Amino acid sequence: MIQLLFLVIFAEGVMAFLMLVKIGPLRDLVMKSLDQLKMGKAPATVKTIAGTMFVILLSSLMSIVKIQNKGAKLGTMSPMDQVLWRTHLLEASLLG
Repeated sequence: MIQLLFLVIFAEGVMAFLMLVKIGPLRDLVMKSLDQLKMGKAPATVKTIAGTMFVILLSSLMSIVKIQNKGAKLGTMSPMDQVLWRTHLLEASLLG
């Protein structure tokens, strides 16, 4: 899951870079693809992807809360729970 999030962040960075640098055909391609996203079928796709990412974010947050509650009941968190908690926290921070 984290690899997918890093891929999305990297793709956003590349898009922003291509919009800043005036490389003729690449910049035109980026601008045309962004225009396609704004009209037609693309908004539905974007909304679907955003909804899916939101559900994944909620799932990560629920897991974080569940692990914290388990640690509060026992008085301490096991090392495995700490690793899981940090992994879910990293996923939620990247999605947020």
